[in-house]
Amino acid sequence: MQVLLGGTFSILHKAHKEMIERGLKLGNLTIGLTSDRFKFNKKYAVPPFETRKRNLQAYLNSIGANSVVKELVDPYGSTLSQEYEAIVSSNETIDFISNINFIRKSRGINPLQVVNVGQILADDLMPIKSERIINGQIDENGTRKTVIKVVLVSKNPEKIEGTKSIISKLFKGYELETVEQEDGFHPQPMNHETFVGALRRVEGVRSKYDYAIGVEAGIISTHGIEYDVHVAAVKDSLGNINYGISSGLPMNDSMMMGMKSGKELEEVTNELIGVDNSGDYKGAIYYFSKGIKERKHLVEEAVMSAFTERIADSIPRKIK
Repeated sequence: MQVLLGGTFSILHKAHKEMIERGLKLGNLTIGLTSDRFKFNKKYAVPPFETRKRNLQAYLNSIGANSVVKELVDPYGSTLSQEYEAIVSSNETIDFISNINFIRKSRGINPLQVVNVGQILADDLMPIKSERIINGQIDENGTRKTVIKVVLVSKNPEKIEGTKSIISKLFKGYELETVEQEDGFHPQPMNHETFVGALRRVEGVRSKYDYAIGVEAGIISTHGIEYDVHVAAVKDSLGNINYGISSGLPMNDSMMMGMKSGKELEEVTNELIGVDNSGDYKGAIYYFSKGIKERKHLVEEAVMSAFTERIADSIPRKIK
């Protein structure tokens, strides 16, 4: 089988090697290496073609791969040629390859068999990219070289504790900064407003970060029942955003009446239970669950849910 793989290969890293390995298992691999005339969309200076070709060829020789390296002067390269039967892709290129197969079909050529490796993540759960290696964040194997900077948009003790609990399980080394949320938020978000509120938190972060995390509590309605839930928005330094949601506290009529009168859940809980500052101390769910669950647990669930979505996004996508 004649197999294609294309790329810039600025720095040969773990994700590249995985794609090459998958291609070699399929058959005779031809690698299209972007030329110096290629229109790059990179935030760094791409090494010269001959340098990249030499490094790529050295790696192929080291693993005993008898592959052909061709100069790639345009995005399509040899993909529309009848000679080739398969192509190796990542999630980043799967939509473009879908377009290639559409063109092939329109020309009466069999579509390429697509082998998608998904997205290979580094230790910090962000994609392994040459730019990140050049910037000194990770090495060629995706090992993190600098401390992961996390910004949480909240000074609430329960949110801080819940976020720390999850981040410490995900990353070996991190620094957590907490900042106050900006003004202008809805006092008690309902349904979609809860997601918007979490997003606004992370979009307002001005300091440098690897991850910005915003956690918003709000009311979600489903099947005629209202639940108080926590929604987390997690934004990375590459601009990717993931959302997560916690389990919920079922709201009874008394609670909802108080909410509809313009009060926040903390105020309603304080009145019904006869406590002060329930939102800062374990949250409403602690009192209504008789201590089984605390607000920090809902924060943990929401943040972990967002990172789970991030990891799931790296699973190979199917071509449309």
